[in-house]
Formats: sequence, structure tokens, C-alpha cells
Amino acid sequence: MLGPDHTRSIGPWGTAARGLVGVGMLAAAAVIGISAVDAALGLLAFPLGITGVLALRGRDARALRLTSPEWCCVNIGIGAVGFVFLPAAALLFVGTAMLLAAARGYAGCEIFAVSNWLRRRDDEIACPVFSPIDHAERRVAAGKVAP
Repeated sequence: MLGPDHTRSIGPWGTAARGLVGVGMLAAAAVIGISAVDAALGLLAFPLGITGVLALRGRDARALRLTSPEWCCVNIGIGAVGFVFLPAAALLFVGTAMLLAAARGYAGCEIFAVSNWLRRRDDEIACPVFSPIDHAERRVAAGKVAP
């Protein structure tokens, strides 16, 4: 579990990538236009809903690792539905969660970032965008490839 003294799971490139994309998503939401409903969904309902669903597993449950290619596809599908039907809310949710993931050094997909922070957990679902960056940084740090 991730407590207040957890170590970062991502390096500077993973952090920078999440930060830049997070800021870009928040800017895109502002350009689209953010209604009160968008803000309520993206900043409250989505993160608290995911937190609630994951909390059903119990505090002492083993860390969830949904990192297979199938879960990557599920994650992409969920994101696509959100961005098609509720673009501003989805951009707010993902953008703020991505900034939290960057700040905390969380390597999993940002959709679990708020839940992990609130519950001091380290649950993970496959991240199709940032996993390759994180993997490359780990290989360079371990000296397995030339920088």
C-alpha cells in the first residue's frame, strides 16, 4: 500500500509527460466549456465512484493488478465512452487525476490515482499511453539500455 512515505514509481520523463498531458486536458476542457454538471461529474462523481467501487474489495485486499492486454482494451473503451458522451467532464477527471499521478509518482493509469491517494493503496489498471515511457525509464535506470 502507498502511505505518505511511498517512493515514486515513475521517473522524470513519466512525471513530465503526465504533467504536460494533464495540463493540456484541463486546457481542452476550458476551451470546450465547463458547465456545473461537467465539474460535478469530472471532479467529484467520477473519482468518488471509482473510489467506492474499489473500496468494495476491502482495505486489506491484495493490490489489484489489471495490467493484461485485455484490461488495457477495457481501459481504452471506458475512456472512449467518457470522451464521446461527456468530453468536458472526462477531460476534467482525467486531467486532474493525471496531475495527481505526476505529483505522487504513481505509475498506473490515472483513473485509479484519486482512489489510491484517498485509500493509500497501489491498485493498477493498464495504461496504454504512459506504460511504455515508464518501462523505458526503468530499463535505463537499471542499466539495461544505453540512455
